[in-house]
Amino acid sequence: MSLTETLELLGIAKHYVSEGEKIVSRQRKLIDSLERIGYDTIQEIIILEHLEELQSQYVNHRERLERQVLRLLRPEADSGELDEDIRPGSRMPSA
Repeated sequence: MSLTETLELLGIAKHYVSEGEKIVSRQRKLIDSLERIGYDTIQEIIILEHLEELQSQYVNHRERLERQVLRLLRPEADSGELDEDIRPGSRMPSA
């Protein structure tokens, strides 16, 4: 994968991470609000756990792309191995 392609994917990954942080934060605030007025929040907590797992996957993907950019900028430091999930045709984790 070229540096240009990797940088493009990195921009998309950064966007996913940023949006994911906002969504997780909103879900936490929703849970807090519902708990304060006495609602059972088990379903909302289950959703939060799912959102946090997805967010972790997005962060991991972004970090792999960041490492790939560094390898492309400094090929002499490259071990010659690419992370499997950032090869052309790979996809971001889906929600």
